[in-house]
Amino acid sequence: MAGKPRAFGFVGLGNMGSMMAANLAAYAERNALPRVRIWNRTRSKIEYIAQQNHCKISNSLSDLAQSCDIVHTCLANDQVAISVYTELFTSSSASIFVDHSTLFPTTIKALQEQASHFGLKYLSCPVFGPPAAAKSASLLIALSGDITAQQTVKEYIVPTLGKATIDCGEDPAKGALLKILGNNCILGTIELLSESFTLAEKTGFDVNLFYEFIQAWFPAPAWVNYGKKIRDGAFSGATGFTIPGGMKDASFIRTLGAETSTPTPLIDQAWNHLCTAKAVGGEDLDWSACAAGMRVTAGLPPFKGEDFTLDKFK
Repeated sequence: MAGKPRAFGFVGLGNMGSMMAANLAAYAERNALPRVRIWNRTRSKIEYIAQQNHCKISNSLSDLAQSCDIVHTCLANDQVAISVYTELFTSSSASIFVDHSTLFPTTIKALQEQASHFGLKYLSCPVFGPPAAAKSASLLIALSGDITAQQTVKEYIVPTLGKATIDCGEDPAKGALLKILGNNCILGTIELLSESFTLAEKTGFDVNLFYEFIQAWFPAPAWVNYGKKIRDGAFSGATGFTIPGGMKDASFIRTLGAETSTPTPLIDQAWNHLCTAKAVGGEDLDWSACAAGMRVTAGLPPFKGEDFTLDKFK
């Protein structure tokens, strides 16, 4: 690929992928590279991205794979990833695939083996951060997979898509494992904040004062950002990470726990509260709506501020 103009592709343009694709397009435009080829299952959802950025919509996955050197993906789940990559691999002129999806390690291994069968390089590069961090290119990116392919990606991925990378080595499943372990911490934080804010409210303590304490004593982004959402009941998933994704990640954690005889009690509780929040408010809520499930358990109304309650419960 040395000396050859790079043509990028991006598949999967949801809340996260759309921001990442826009940043990759800006990089391509600055460096006089071809427009980034983009593809999404629902074409209408990405037409504005092509209009506003240095992008071009591909009519099919096959068309995209044959037009690019490096393809980035950010896909919803394992089933979608398997379907998408089967088509990409079998019709590809690209040499490197950079997967930002959160997938189970066995799925990652299967995709890596499939890529190798076609002489292609597959990297598992899941990211940490919400859509706002994707927009500002301040994601933390785990890198794992073929070392040579990693070196190629490292030339541009920071600061184009993220602020830093963590090198997880040549086994692509290690990147997936880091993502699951990291999400264990994030979802555990959401569950703990849900409990703490609910307890504060039930004891009559000023939740704004409690949030001030959070900001001063736990200034990590997850604590500050999710603490604010839970304090305010701001559970819209329009620009966040929705409950189905949170439940998928919780299921990954619980599955790994079962496979290794490792208890995951905090995540088990978070799963229950996510289920309750989904039942009451629907699956379009942000996964911080875990707090709504906790509130129901404690005998409080699930929502404050905006009421997300489904009609059937009103």
